[in-house]
Amino acid sequence: MQSTLFQEVSRLFRGELSDPLLEGVSVTSLELSPDGRNARIGFTLPPELADTGPAPVEEALSRASGFIRSQLALGLDLKRVPHLRFVYVGVAPRGLAGPEPGEHPWDEEYEEGGES
Repeated sequence: MQSTLFQEVSRLFRGELSDPLLEGVSVTSLELSPDGRNARIGFTLPPELADTGPAPVEEALSRASGFIRSQLALGLDLKRVPHLRFVYVGVAPRGLAGPEPGEHPWDEEYEEGGES
């Protein structure tokens, strides 16, 4: 279940969250408590947000928490969705921050009829 939650939260961060403060923020880990009531989610900032620090992103994550939980309930058909706690892990190295917003390295593969 922990792995499934991690994959779904990561997917939401890649395309479902509309807050501009969350662009480029990556989920690095998810720990589910033994009773399944709490999930601790580690996140990194993109290099361009390193100077601002995690506080604005933490506030945006707090605002988005209800949306994320509702999407998890819908996407995973959960009866009880864990309470989400976001933990700042650090700044992603420049080369590992992922694609720029709107830039997806797999787009070319899809256009050529590659596998998904």
